[in-house]
Amino acid sequence: MWFFGRNKLQFSKRENVAIRLEAIGGQGANSAGKIIAEAAILGEHFTGNHFSSFGSEKRGTPVKSYVRFSTVRKPIRTASAIRTPDLLVIFHEFMMESHPEIFEGVGPHTDVLINSKKNPHEFQFPKGVHPRYVASVPATEIAVKTGSGLNTIMLGAIISFIPEITSEHLGQVIQSFFSKLSPEGKAANQIGFEKGLHSFKVKTAKPDQDRLEPSSVTFPHFGYVNAPIGGVITTPGNSVLKNHEASRKGTAPLLNRNECFHCGQCDLVCPDFCFVWRKNPDVGFGAELLGIDYQYCKGCQKCIEVCPVSALSLGKEEEIPQSEKNISWVKNEKSKN
Repeated sequence: MWFFGRNKLQFSKRENVAIRLEAIGGQGANSAGKIIAEAAILGEHFTGNHFSSFGSEKRGTPVKSYVRFSTVRKPIRTASAIRTPDLLVIFHEFMMESHPEIFEGVGPHTDVLINSKKNPHEFQFPKGVHPRYVASVPATEIAVKTGSGLNTIMLGAIISFIPEITSEHLGQVIQSFFSKLSPEGKAANQIGFEKGLHSFKVKTAKPDQDRLEPSSVTFPHFGYVNAPIGGVITTPGNSVLKNHEASRKGTAPLLNRNECFHCGQCDLVCPDFCFVWRKNPDVGFGAELLGIDYQYCKGCQKCIEVCPVSALSLGKEEEIPQSEKNISWVKNEKSKN
């Protein structure tokens, strides 16, 4: 049986609740939104809806998941993005730096929950962003230790911020949603949920936490004055400026250079060209594998599966030397070639 309890938070129940989940594809935000909505609508018999926003290639790209529900059962007919959430859930703290626009619409009525080991008062928000409560839960760390899904841990922390939904109803939906998992997977999710329920820290936001320069908004007010030119991509993608660290789930490939014989199999299957080479006529076909550019690594583990000599292995994020995670050495080596 699932064990449920509430952290000692006192929230008054609201007539209307709006939740926005901000994540990177592969972290389970879409599933988490479905579970919350099902618990609210089918479990509590509220009116509401859920939908997510993501592209065809979800893993490694931003995902927004929205949940609305009315405890007084007013019809909810809108399916627009939630601009002013009551609860903002950030599935990786790195998004606060790489995607500061996720704070769009956050105000004194908004609670912010972040997947991070930091103390809530250590976070910095864009100028003008003043949430009500700031909370943190080390979901990635718990997921690595327990084998639980990241979204299950986040749901454990989320439930304390939505008193309108009972733990029992949320637990029933979680069990049903993950019913096809193995007994070990179910047990891991149960442990993860309980850890999330009791492992988060929450503080009242401090007035001076808004120290970052404001970024562009996510939801521009279109009109004839500022409407973009038709057929033009105004924000083209640029992988040089992207950092996919947030896509990894606490683990990443580790390279043992003593075992590697530079066969290049890893580079053939890597979807993001994470491996760094340099010319060396004394090694094999003239190329030597230097290491992994972790800026682009999403943690898909395809390279580990294909390595013929086990030179690549799966390790914890904290096992990666900071000297290797710093991409400056990669740029220096590339400039030499």
